[in-house]
Amino acid sequence: MNAVIMGRKTWDSIPERFRPLKGRLNVVLSRSYLELTRTFLAQQWEGPASDKKPYKSSSLTVALKTLSSRKDVGKVFVIGGAEVYKAALEDMHTKRILLTRVLTDFECDTVFPVVLSDDGMGEWKKKTKKELDQWIGEEVPNGIQDENGVEYVFEMYERDQGPANDH
Repeated sequence: MNAVIMGRKTWDSIPERFRPLKGRLNVVLSRSYLELTRTFLAQQWEGPASDKKPYKSSSLTVALKTLSSRKDVGKVFVIGGAEVYKAALEDMHTKRILLTRVLTDFECDTVFPVVLSDDGMGEWKKKTKKELDQWIGEEVPNGIQDENGVEYVFEMYERDQGPANDH
């Protein structure tokens, strides 16, 4: 089972009838979980992965460490919000960005914390559609998509580990 990690505000933004997100282990981060006893937090992570209830963690680091120690968890996806994205992108263990690039302009006050370019320069390298499909395990829609007048495209970037660290 794959896992999704999100901040508490992102969790709260999902309508109750859709929570937890089905078919994946849901992890919700909040600084307020520091107030919960360590015993409680440890107990809730025991047993097989389940999509029946969200797991709680006080930090991304703790959540990632716990998930990496479990044999029943496949891929781990960070799905928001802005602070969680920032923390994940600062973690050198983060290898990929699966991006839905919205091409339609909107007035907003939150931006993605990393500049991604198609020119091959920088820390993140854009991958091909074929590489995206292979990593996802199915064919992703190609090119510009349109949903109710909102245009977007699916992209994948990988962190450039440099020649000395090619694993």
